[in-house]
Amino acid sequence: MLAYLLAALLACALLPGDAVTPSEDITCHHFSVGAAANFSVRHIDEHHQHGYKFKLGEIQGHKYEQTAEGCNIDLQLALRETRCHVTDPKAVEDCEVLEMGEGGAAANCTVMLTRHLTGTTVTRHQCTTTPAHSSDDMMMCPDCPRMRALNDPAVAKAVHVAMLKYNQESNNRHDFTLLEVGRVLSGYIPSVGMMTYPKFILVETRCPKYIRIAPEACTPRCPHRAQHAVCSTSYSSKTGVASPQCELFPAKDSTALGPGEVEPRCGPSFHQSPEGAACTSQLTNNDPALHPICPFPLAVQLPQQEAV
Repeated sequence: MLAYLLAALLACALLPGDAVTPSEDITCHHFSVGAAANFSVRHIDEHHQHGYKFKLGEIQGHKYEQTAEGCNIDLQLALRETRCHVTDPKAVEDCEVLEMGEGGAAANCTVMLTRHLTGTTVTRHQCTTTPAHSSDDMMMCPDCPRMRALNDPAVAKAVHVAMLKYNQESNNRHDFTLLEVGRVLSGYIPSVGMMTYPKFILVETRCPKYIRIAPEACTPRCPHRAQHAVCSTSYSSKTGVASPQCELFPAKDSTALGPGEVEPRCGPSFHQSPEGAACTSQLTNNDPALHPICPFPLAVQLPQQEAV
């Protein structure tokens, strides 16, 4: 037994400081900082309800404090945005980080964890989300597209046109409506002029296809019952709006409703929810071209009850 423990300690000593142990065990020792960092990023992605999934880029610092039942762990992490939207069912390990010229965000996060007898929990995380590439990086690629605000009125108009085209051209049983604009890039092409490239996400609604109701007036199906389409298009004043190219993701729960069952109704999407409002109010910076990582836990103000 002693020989086994000595061999295990020697193996740990040979690992680089940020290496992840094969078992992904989190302990109150700095050798497991890689496992703690991966656990933290999974927690961040699970609570990130809009935009794109993030991947660990670098462990920038860590600190352990012993407690009566285990330890507290503080981490400083640098994250990079991936190509996978939060509605994409792929594991984040299979998602590619965005390259220069694709826009995207970077996030510097402070994460606090508690390791206790029954396991590990994240007690708090706070992230500063910024563009992934600096102005110096962009000078190295002067022709790369630039990011634009997600709420730009011209973008909203183009996305609406692209959404209508998608509903007209698809073979889906239900109409889709806009869930959110994911990312917008613009760049100049000499023969065309300024081209804009929005990426946007559509969600399946309860409205059967071809009924005479505007898609934005249709109620989305619950997230676990809805298909999602991650789409891209392009437009300019010269070319107009192109037909969108979309990747369709199936619903997590496609079980057919039984006799007498009705489609469940859910609350508003993240951007119209109390959580979305709380996120915006508690951010220290809010770049309109990015989907920021919200603080955790969110201080959501509950609706006041009327006095009896």
